Amino acid sequence: MFRRWLLVLTCCVIATAGSLVCLDYPLADFFAAHVALTAVGLWLNRLLGPLVIFPVAALLVLFACGCWRIAGRRFAQWTRPVLLCSWSATWALAAELAFKQIFSRLPNGGPHAGQFPSGTAAISIATATTIWLITTRLRIPAAILAAFCCAGVVVTNGHWLSDVVGGGFLGWSIGLMTVRLQQQNADPDAG
Repeated sequence: MFRRWLLVLTCCVIATAGSLVCLDYPLADFFAAHVALTAVGLWLNRLLGPLVIFPVAALLVLFACGCWRIAGRRFAQWTRPVLLCSWSATWALAAELAFKQIFSRLPNGGPHAGQFPSGTAAISIATATTIWLITTRLRIPAAILAAFCCAGVVVTNGHWLSDVVGGGFLGWSIGLMTVRLQQQNADPDAG
């Protein structure tokens, strides 16, 4: 599994660099000219706006679950996906904030300075990956919602394509790691 992860990392680095060099500015210019002030652009911004509540909700779920366990209570089985998605979303938020400090673009980077990696991509794909790995019936809706979020921030010029590629890889990695860490913890024979 680690070799596959390294291969995907390598592909992500190449795709991010290629996007940075060839696609970021042309796409941003195209969407600014053809979408930003249209009904579609305004509609997309309205749909994406409330999604900022998701990381706050994830933090509140983790806090409530912590209080529940401190009180000595056990979780019902249905709470596992909610808890794992909250973990992965919170981890993605923290990682996104840390990596933005490391990879901030130069001050002359224009309206997208300091946006790598995309938090929207990281959080939505971390959550979708977690759902994909732990429940089959919600895979397609989770993937569609994550794709919508990622495409939406590019089309509305909230992020460069390279920001979304990097954030997507970060989110996929965190979703995968969240589920793998939980599986290790749940296995009584594990190291």
